[in-house]
Amino acid sequence: MKSWRKNMLFTFMIFISILFASSAIADSDIQFRNIEVLNIENGKATIKWVTNNDTTGVVYFGDNVNDLNRKTGYSRYDQRHEIVLTGLEKKKIYYYKIVATDRVQNQKEAFVQSFSTKNMKRTELVKPVFLEQRVVQTTSNATVLFWKTNEETNANIYYWNDSLGADKAKRIGVRNYAVSHESFIHKLEAGERYYFRIEAKDRSGNMSSKYFVINTHDYDDKGLVLKVSNIKPLSFSEGNIFSRRVEIEFRTNLAAKVHISYGTVSGKYRKKSVVSKLSSLNHQITLRDLEPNTTYYYKIITSSGLYKKKFNSEEMSFTTASLASKLKSGTIVKGSDYKVYVISGSEKLWIKTAEIFSKFGYKWDWIVQVDNTVLREYKEGRSIQKIGRHLDGTLVKYPNSGAVYLIEKGKIRPFSSAETFVRMGYDWNKIITISKRVRYKIGEYL
Repeated sequence: MKSWRKNMLFTFMIFISILFASSAIADSDIQFRNIEVLNIENGKATIKWVTNNDTTGVVYFGDNVNDLNRKTGYSRYDQRHEIVLTGLEKKKIYYYKIVATDRVQNQKEAFVQSFSTKNMKRTELVKPVFLEQRVVQTTSNATVLFWKTNEETNANIYYWNDSLGADKAKRIGVRNYAVSHESFIHKLEAGERYYFRIEAKDRSGNMSSKYFVINTHDYDDKGLVLKVSNIKPLSFSEGNIFSRRVEIEFRTNLAAKVHISYGTVSGKYRKKSVVSKLSSLNHQITLRDLEPNTTYYYKIITSSGLYKKKFNSEEMSFTTASLASKLKSGTIVKGSDYKVYVISGSEKLWIKTAEIFSKFGYKWDWIVQVDNTVLREYKEGRSIQKIGRHLDGTLVKYPNSGAVYLIEKGKIRPFSSAETFVRMGYDWNKIITISKRVRYKIGEYL
């Protein structure tokens, strides 16, 4: 085909694609305005926002941007919205996301935002709240208790058995202020029922109590040795090995703190990953940002506050899988969480705000929903926090021009024909028109 015919065909295809894109049905027209966080005090925060039409509202929130595991909301339709988040801890960063639904069930999600409780005020009359408490382990003569409060507290632990009685309870003081606590109590009697009362006190002197009841074993635990068992993965083909991560699981017979030292050379562990800062029996950690098809060597390092025991495993190894999938650079994707990424080679780059997303020329219907296992194939690269040049893999054109280019290594490469464009799997509806003032060096034809 002669070059002028190629150009005419290509221009015609661009024209048709622009007409098609302009007639496409847009996403819900729900718009968020004036989102603000107010009244951060007493373990609570108020989220306010306005929508351009009547919607219901749900706020997902948590202290991990990848796991907004708490939610609160209401089913009343309104344009002005106010929701109170509760159970907040001091000195933390909380992430939140608003989901609005209108009367015809269109839904719109706001980008994830955050606020800090570093300077959270507390009224002196508000008592601390126990968020979690459990018995981690009990032996014949010792126990491990865990509790978590909604603010920093210290504590007194009182304990007694049936023969001793509450009026002769023994006391252990926990003097450090923290949110999460664990306590090891030794020198208990075998085969006895024990009662524990934890009195947690905040910095203002407000106090709350929580009770535990345990039964010590009636057999002798003397000579216990710290051991590690049920280790996974132990082979090269187990299901928890992926191309860029591996999920390591194991169990200790005594409640222990553990970490993993690992590297790509046997006997030389250049990286360390903490599994748990608090003691536990069951342990799980995900090692991330690994290289595909690479053998890693690792050791499990453990220490237990029960009987002051330590244990280091023998060296073990695993080989990561090859890359399971390949997304084109420039693809806009999201998994099951709330981050929207653009793929750049072997990396995923988080687009931090809706404003940046829109100013780059991206459209909401360009977002491809992918499985989390696919998304984890890509390393977490730098986040995109400001408007800059378009990334590799972006399709661009200049105004009043039929030529379409692919950005690659900082240059724009023109497509030689419409057939080439289609054969390479690109979408006519995902071409961004850029200003004539934005100049790139022109690379070779595709």
